[in-house]
Amino acid sequence: MKVILAMLLMFSGYAFAGCNSINDHDQRAYCAAKESGSGCNSINDHDLHAQCSAEVERGSCNSINDHDQRAYCEAKQSGGSCTSINDHDLRAQCSAEVGGGSCYSIDDHDQRAYCEAKQSGGSCTSINDLNLRGQCESEKR
Repeated sequence: MKVILAMLLMFSGYAFAGCNSINDHDQRAYCAAKESGSGCNSINDHDLHAQCSAEVERGSCNSINDHDQRAYCEAKQSGGSCTSINDHDLRAQCSAEVGGGSCYSIDDHDQRAYCEAKQSGGSCTSINDLNLRGQCESEKR
């Protein structure tokens, strides 16, 4: 009976409801920092640490090395334009988040499903990438 219940939970998406299901250490720490407001000090990746500091600790986006990620961060902080982002999917995601645009122009299936779940409050279960699904589920709480 317990095995059947566990399988049902897994297929329904509830098994992925949180940051602990994210395999990557830095992504898991980033997710936890966003979820709980805790610090970003345990994140080793420079750009992800800087992004976390900007989002969670209200720091600056200036220390993010990647141009597109820095522009995305700045647009989210200021509500500004996403036009300087070169990556098509990231620019579309930014436009959807900041400008209230559509997620439909995002080519990557998982990123599009993540964007749609964030916009509509819908399900994260169609996201195949387990790390992204875990992040999506944690943000819905």
